[in-house]
Amino acid sequence: MNPLGIDVADLTFHYERHPQNVVDHASFRIEPGSITGLLGRNGSGKSTLAMLMAGLLYPTSGSVRANGQPVYENPGLMANVCYVSDSAPIFEDEKTRRTLELWEASRPNWDRDYANELIEAFGIDVKKKPSRLSRGQLSSLYALLGLASRCPVTIFDEVHLGMDAVAREVFYTSLLADYTKHPRTLVLSSHLIEEIESLLDSVIFMDNGRIVESGDADDVRSRYSDGGELAHLTDVLLKMTFSSNTAAAYRILQKGRDHE
Repeated sequence: MNPLGIDVADLTFHYERHPQNVVDHASFRIEPGSITGLLGRNGSGKSTLAMLMAGLLYPTSGSVRANGQPVYENPGLMANVCYVSDSAPIFEDEKTRRTLELWEASRPNWDRDYANELIEAFGIDVKKKPSRLSRGQLSSLYALLGLASRCPVTIFDEVHLGMDAVAREVFYTSLLADYTKHPRTLVLSSHLIEEIESLLDSVIFMDNGRIVESGDADDVRSRYSDGGELAHLTDVLLKMTFSSNTAAAYRILQKGRDHE
């Protein structure tokens, strides 16, 4: 199946007992076959928006469509939209190999040979139960599930946070190499912006549930540059969410960059 585009229109969501909008009138388009960064500080609403895009939550209002079809509980799309986080479905008390069998049975594009390559690259002991894996190995398992699924839309929601620097590099390198061979629509939700910046075609910035910027990554960096070199995406985030709390952090970051 070809990569799918995602259209989000005036999307709003709040939890039943909390009337404040977690996602507030969001509108944007993710082009098919692109790598998009869903960026923002912790608590900005990224995970909720990611779950809405994957059809795991029903919008309070507005819509999410993939290739023109609503994503929520859509049988024709469910197998082709993959959301991976640290709460992805796994068999915690059976050998990790059992989880791989579950995902292979439910994902039509699953590549067993590639999954085995990733097991070796990440150093995952599939004879252990997931509950016995280290935090880093468990995070690597979640990343493996998303990569080996090869879904037309794959959303990685902060899966790399438990990994050490070496495992994160394996993840980023594997993702880009496999994307080149098997194009798909990838969304990376993260607040580790500097680590994923070079991977991104487009970006969506969130702050307090609202989309504060979106578009081609280089176009966004250019809009927030002071002239000359393009701005780093971390600088873009700081400028957009500028407050008394972030002003000091921004000055420190700029001072450090001036001495590089």
